[in-house]
Amino acid sequence: MLTLVRRLRSPTWLAVAGAAIALGVVPALLAPADGEADLTGAPQVRLPLAAVEGKPASLAEAGPPVPTSSPLLEDVAFGPLPRVAADGGRPFLAYARPFDLADRRPKIALLVTGLGLQADPTAAAIRLPGAISLHFSVYASDLAGMLERARSAGHEVLLDLPMEPPDYPASDPGPHTLLAGNPTEENLHRLEWLLARATGYIGLAGGGARFAASAEAPPVLNVLARRGLAMIELGRGDLAAAATAVGLPYASARPVIDQDPSVQAIDYALAGLEAEALRTGTALGVAQGYPVSLERLRLWAATLEGKGLVLAPVSALLIERSGLAAGRGGHGETPERSQG
Repeated sequence: MLTLVRRLRSPTWLAVAGAAIALGVVPALLAPADGEADLTGAPQVRLPLAAVEGKPASLAEAGPPVPTSSPLLEDVAFGPLPRVAADGGRPFLAYARPFDLADRRPKIALLVTGLGLQADPTAAAIRLPGAISLHFSVYASDLAGMLERARSAGHEVLLDLPMEPPDYPASDPGPHTLLAGNPTEENLHRLEWLLARATGYIGLAGGGARFAASAEAPPVLNVLARRGLAMIELGRGDLAAAATAVGLPYASARPVIDQDPSVQAIDYALAGLEAEALRTGTALGVAQGYPVSLERLRLWAATLEGKGLVLAPVSALLIERSGLAAGRGGHGETPERSQG
């Protein structure tokens, strides 16, 4: 036995072991024979994600890439910014995923957050059913391309709005974070940079309780409202009153359904969303891009129709909650996206 230990500690054996790890031999030996990996200690999750069954979303459903000459865009120093068109068209409505607002079934909307910085979770999220809305970091290197791929797969997309958290700067959302102690002009300058990072999004989503509770938040929400966007607050709802005051389509969502990223906890949280939708008519959930989260969402989404529930894009809940559905023509469906 001592001889074996000495051999394993020799340079030659260490080199062999390192090569085995690099080539994936060790993970292959540790994984079950059927290819499943138990990552959580809970029931096994099949990785990588299987392709979503059913007909893929068409480009007509998702909308083509947004041309830079669109009436919904305004050129500034940082690049094109969203704006309300001369005919009153809003980017929020123009880029929303089509949904029949006359559908009276209880609605559940899901937003997957924090995408764009890691390729594999982002690609897996884009493969989810198109009715699930996706949220991207403004610091992603290929943000415009990712948003285009997501929209082509049928998703509506939102950008991150980094706001100062209570423990800033120990927790730092990045160099363009909106800060409670900044002059208004500086925060609006940062906001303009954020908005110009890409096109085709319906609004922004973010959290940061210190900024949200500060006097600097209302001017930012006013800009979002004037530019025809929407806002999802990932937190306590501190922005609700200010959003209502400026007519900004708004909702808050907390906590994330995968705060405990285990199969049982995620399934329990999804069951809670179902109960909330049955009780109130709508429910909004937020998930992070963990592999286990994306797999549970994929499987769960296929069960909703049999339960008398419908998976709706985030925009459908925002339209309903903000009163924008009143006076809509036809069957209340979201209008066609702007073709520029």
